[in-house]
Amino acid sequence: MRSSKKAAFLIQKESPIALLLILGGFLFPLVSDNYFYIEVVKIAAIYATFAMSWDILTGYTHEVNFGFAFFVGGTGYLSGILNSFFSIPPYCSIPLSALAAGIFGIVIGYLTLRLKGPYFAMVTMVFASILFTLSFIYTDITGGEEGISGLDSLSDDLMTDFLIIWTVMALTYFLLRRYAHSKHGVVLKAIRADEDAARSAGINTSYYKIEAFALSATLGGIGGGLFAHSQMHIGPTMLSGELSIVVVLLTMIGGLGTIVGPLLGAVCLSVLNEYLRVLEEYRLVLYTGLMILIIYLAPDGFVNLRFIRNSKRLTHIFLGQRE
Repeated sequence: MRSSKKAAFLIQKESPIALLLILGGFLFPLVSDNYFYIEVVKIAAIYATFAMSWDILTGYTHEVNFGFAFFVGGTGYLSGILNSFFSIPPYCSIPLSALAAGIFGIVIGYLTLRLKGPYFAMVTMVFASILFTLSFIYTDITGGEEGISGLDSLSDDLMTDFLIIWTVMALTYFLLRRYAHSKHGVVLKAIRADEDAARSAGINTSYYKIEAFALSATLGGIGGGLFAHSQMHIGPTMLSGELSIVVVLLTMIGGLGTIVGPLLGAVCLSVLNEYLRVLEEYRLVLYTGLMILIIYLAPDGFVNLRFIRNSKRLTHIFLGQRE
C-alpha cells in the first residue's frame, strides 16, 4: 500500500504531456498494424533515449559532450561483436556492452572533466573520432565500411521489438527524472549555476560530474545496443560526428536540462523527419529549415520558452513539478 501511494505521488509530479506520450506509445500497436509506422516510432524512441541520456550530463552541468557517438556506437559494435563472434544473445550482450560504456564514461570523465568549455567538448570529440577510425582499421572485427550484419534481433516479432524499445525509453525517462529531482540532480544544477561556489561549499563536484558522465554513457549505450540489434546491423555511421550533432540538436530544440524536452523533441522531430520523405528532394531543405527556425525562435528549447516557464499551469503540463 505504501509503495503504491509513493508511486502515485511520483506520477503526480511528472509532466502530463510526457506521460500521455509514453502511454500513447504503448497503445500505438493496438491502433496501427502498419509496419512502416511502427518502425518510424521505434527509431524515434531510440533517439529519445539518446537525447535524454545526453541531457543528464550536458543539460544539467553545461559540460558539452560532442563525443556521444563513442558510447552509442561503441556499445552497438561491442554488442554486435559479442553476438556475432561469441553467440551471446542480445539480452546479455547489450547490458554487458552498456556496462563497458559506463566504465569508459568513468575513465574518460576522470581524464577530461577537469577541462572547461570548448576544450572538454573537443577532447570528447577526439575519443569518438579515434573509435571511428579504428572501425576502418580492424576490418576483420568491425567489418570496415559495411559494418557487422546478421546480428540477432531483439525478438522474432517487430511489434515485440517495438514494445521492448519503448519500455526501455520509458524506464530511461523515469530513471533520469527521478535522478534529476534527487540530491544528485540538485548538485548538478548547482554546478551548472556556479561550480566554484559549489566546490567552496564542500561539494565534490568532480565526483558528481563523473557520475553523471557514467550514467549518460551507460543509458546512451543501451540505446546504441538496441539500435544495432533492432536493425540487425551496426556500421560506422553510429560512430560518426553526425550522430552526435543530431542528438545535440534534438536535445536543444526540446529543451536542455529538463529530460522532458529531449523526450518530446526527439520523438516529434524524428517522426516528422520520416513523414517528410513523401516530399523526396525537398525533405532535407524543409526539415533543416524547420530546425533552424525553431532554434531561432526558441534558443533555450521549446519547453524552456518564457511563456511556459512563467505560467504555473503550462509549467505543470510540460515539466511537471517545477525544476
